[in-house]
Amino acid sequence: MFLSTIILLLIGSSHGFSGRLSGCRHTYTLKPLGLGSERSSSFDATVTTERRNVLASIVSVTSLAFVGTVSSKTPFGKAPSVDTTSSLATTATSTLLPSVEEALALIESSCDRRFLHAVVASDYRLMYRGSTPGEARGPSIRSDSFDLLLPSTYDSKEASDFFASLDEKMQKAPVKPSNGHLSVTSIKAAKEWGGDAVSIWPLGNDVHFAWLEEGNEFWSKESVQDVNAVTVIVDGVDCGRMSLEDALESDNKEILFRADQFLAVPVSLEQKLIDGLRSAFII
Repeated sequence: MFLSTIILLLIGSSHGFSGRLSGCRHTYTLKPLGLGSERSSSFDATVTTERRNVLASIVSVTSLAFVGTVSSKTPFGKAPSVDTTSSLATTATSTLLPSVEEALALIESSCDRRFLHAVVASDYRLMYRGSTPGEARGPSIRSDSFDLLLPSTYDSKEASDFFASLDEKMQKAPVKPSNGHLSVTSIKAAKEWGGDAVSIWPLGNDVHFAWLEEGNEFWSKESVQDVNAVTVIVDGVDCGRMSLEDALESDNKEILFRADQFLAVPVSLEQKLIDGLRSAFII
């Protein structure tokens, strides 16, 4: 009842909302929030901004009820347990979930709120990783090894040297090649890494994101990057620039993310998952 009342109040007063998030992390409160970078003054841009303001406020309120809870009284039922204290992954592990409903419960209880906020604000634009058809049988909790510094990942010592240099350049950042995974906003591009694709939902408290300010791929054989010429935006650090919502809305952009565990959902189940999230947020 409390949540429904708050959502109705938010929708009813949406035209009075203002403010923006510009790549910085925020503690979610009942204070109205806006999203994204500056847009044009056209009618469509105004509508987009108003939609983001309403969505941002709804997610910020629902997160108050969800953060730090794993309850059988949630809309999606009881969430599976997640280890939020594990050290950096050195080997890959995967736990298959029996249903999309359990995946929804896990997103509700344990998905990074900043990421969920950006997904809803971008009208459910997601990030993906490649998988083999056998791996994509159903939703799974994964803890993959960090492999960007290995020559075998791109089958290229030049690539591993690039990521090693980038890692040194990003030494003080909370996310870097040595503790991060690459995802991409294109399903087609993700499938090139395994034949199938899964959407990624970072879990736990120690989650961070980074992406290139210009360009899409961190490394490409066709256009080798000079690490000294690369400008990386780190979410929550480089404020006032391209936001996580903007990165998700890009057609084929790689996003480096740091998470000990993440939920992987096959693209074949994506629509069912998104429908469940839309129903949960009454959108």
